[in-house]
Amino acid sequence: MELTIRWRYIVGIDISKHTLDLYLLDRKTGFTSERQVANEQAGFGELDRWLTDHGADRTQAVLVSEHTGRYGEQLLRWTTDNGWPHAVENTTALDKVGHDHHRKGDAYDADQLADYGRRFADRLRLTEAPKPAVGQIKRLQAERRKMVDRRAALKAKLGEAGTHDADMHRITEMWEQQIALLGEHIDELEQRVHDQISSDPALASYYQLLRTAPGMGKVLTPFWVGMFAGQLQLDPRKISSRFGFTPHSYGSGTSVHSPDRSTGHGQAEMRRLMHQAARSVATHHPHYRAYYNNKLAEKDSKLLVINNIINKLIRLYCAMWNRRAEYDPDYIQKNKHKWKKSA
Repeated sequence: MELTIRWRYIVGIDISKHTLDLYLLDRKTGFTSERQVANEQAGFGELDRWLTDHGADRTQAVLVSEHTGRYGEQLLRWTTDNGWPHAVENTTALDKVGHDHHRKGDAYDADQLADYGRRFADRLRLTEAPKPAVGQIKRLQAERRKMVDRRAALKAKLGEAGTHDADMHRITEMWEQQIALLGEHIDELEQRVHDQISSDPALASYYQLLRTAPGMGKVLTPFWVGMFAGQLQLDPRKISSRFGFTPHSYGSGTSVHSPDRSTGHGQAEMRRLMHQAARSVATHHPHYRAYYNNKLAEKDSKLLVINNIINKLIRLYCAMWNRRAEYDPDYIQKNKHKWKKSA
């Protein structure tokens, strides 16, 4: 019986700031070829011609690269726009195939990525560049976060200025000016994010419905829209686990046991914003405030209760996203009688 090969041509691509090292493997004939091109539009054109010259086309070839952040963004945009299947793998991909730990080089890594694609062809998940508006939103949000952190650091310095025995008058003036300027720039970036969302009907629709939910402020809402744009259905369990909010058991044998706890890992900005949202609703929203106070009365730790509220909010946000429905503040009251009957 002849085995079906999904991808005949596997192209490993090692990405660096200025170059792309390529390694092509023909799984049918065993033929291989290597090439290096520039990591820019002209180099992408060379990549296209090189693949075509070796008989690789968009129905039989898959490009495999590692996630390298901004260095790989232009290549992913080019493969998406030109229809080349492209799998962007985690940076741990080479750990599964690397057998010579003494060797390290761009050409060697491209070879190893092609080998990874060959061995795990059935597990490759194709990747597409985000919509231009989404990419711009994420870039603006990243810059905003850097500015917020710098402003917070300057405010901390300003608060400590009085403890110095030196003359800090002029220095504090400089800090105050920088804080004011950063505030203006942060406001401008937030407005630009809002303009980008408003320019896309689909993004604007999600923004409007999420904005009605408890805890969804002017920062968290565009963050969710940018993070999950293009996904029609969201799984709250997977999102909670992905961002480190899901409690996991911690035990071994009969001697090592502790209460379930969240990992504390995950995208820092998501964790920060969801924590702020949970603290906000625990203070200002009657339903979550009652839950928070009841759990504290039961001697649960504050961080545990906040983590529970975060998971409740994630389930709420995902339900609104999946149903394309705005938040109904009377939903709990309306359905209490149903829950009593089913209890």
